[in-house]
Amino acid sequence: MSEGVVSGAAYKAGELERERFTRLNFRHNFLIMLADSISFQLATSLMSQVTILPLFVREITDSTLAVGLITAIASLGTLLPAIFVAGYIEQKAIQKWYLFIVALIERFPILALSILTPLLGRSNPDLLLWVFFGAWTMHNLAMGLNMPSYFNLFSKVIPPNRRGITWGLGGTIGGLLAILGSSLSGVLLERYGFPDAFALIFFIAFVILFVGILGFPFTRELPSEDVTRHRSILEYLRRAPKLLLEDREFGLFVGAQAIYTLAFMASAFYTAYAIDRFGASPQQVALFTTILMGSNTVANLLYGTLADRRGNKIVLQVAMSSGVIAPLIAAMAPSIEWFYIVFALNGLMIVGSNMGSSNMPLEFAPPGQVPTYSSINMAITAPLRSLVPILGGVIAGYGYVIIFVIAMMAALLALLVTSMLVRDPRFTRSTKL
Repeated sequence: MSEGVVSGAAYKAGELERERFTRLNFRHNFLIMLADSISFQLATSLMSQVTILPLFVREITDSTLAVGLITAIASLGTLLPAIFVAGYIEQKAIQKWYLFIVALIERFPILALSILTPLLGRSNPDLLLWVFFGAWTMHNLAMGLNMPSYFNLFSKVIPPNRRGITWGLGGTIGGLLAILGSSLSGVLLERYGFPDAFALIFFIAFVILFVGILGFPFTRELPSEDVTRHRSILEYLRRAPKLLLEDREFGLFVGAQAIYTLAFMASAFYTAYAIDRFGASPQQVALFTTILMGSNTVANLLYGTLADRRGNKIVLQVAMSSGVIAPLIAAMAPSIEWFYIVFALNGLMIVGSNMGSSNMPLEFAPPGQVPTYSSINMAITAPLRSLVPILGGVIAGYGYVIIFVIAMMAALLALLVTSMLVRDPRFTRSTKL
């Protein structure tokens, strides 16, 4: 066991033996998952799709459509492919090798960007733009193909009452390091400019991402006993709507998540509204960012502890409540100082939503069906998350307050559905480790 090798006899271990194995190896597996979480957050802060990647694209083109594609590709690429591979992943008794190999594939487009950016940045920037979007698409598609396997392995090796702190501690440490990562990107951009600074950013991000997954092959994982039979993709897709109807509470949970995507519309426009309405200075905008990152860092640890002790439903309820209050304050704010509260609440909303919506499907799922449940949730919310920023951009022409009202009502409706119709599966279903 010390080398992570599992004998054939262990395959027939009973539920109690599997629980014992998981708990005995929790610390080892926890550190592997934590390293991946921290490295991912640090790397993504270096090449932030909110700041750094839009700046990279704007160095090449003035097209706002090109800038908008960054987020759209990330949302669709990471969330939509999962539904097509979930059935295949459910057939695999061991997850770690698939996860590791696809994670390697996921990282190499970033390495390619680090090599090609200085070569094409000066000689053929138009071609570099195509290369960037090709690499960005491959990176996110590979991530999407890996999501069901990651959640399946995570649910196997991390006990339900330790998943919150695993996410939370990773988010807290990653958030603190992300501040350093953002600062490093700024220093590189100031010193080297385009294209060399971006080449360095991509290379450093690749190294961090690569190191973060080196622990996956050493994960101590028992083979799954409840491996499903082979299903065609068409059969699998036909099964998804039926599952949502048969598992009523999971269907209501996914429905609430779909409604809740509209609440994220407001997040993209708080800064723009503060500038237009109150003349926010660059220093005040920088303070908004600091408050948001600070809120994210604290929220990760608090939500992680709360999720382990009280379940993930209450985490979602707190996050959704923040999603109701933040746009309400923004719409009624008499001065810019109120936006400090708005950004603090926005951080609570984002972190709690990500943690709760990722963890709850793992507990809704019967043994062996974690990839199916997590993939259905991602596949339904992915297109909506991609369309919401575009919809917000259209509505913004009629006034930011309309966006805030829509976001507030969506968060309120999602909160009511979740609170009144969805029970926490941690306490209503038997969760096998």
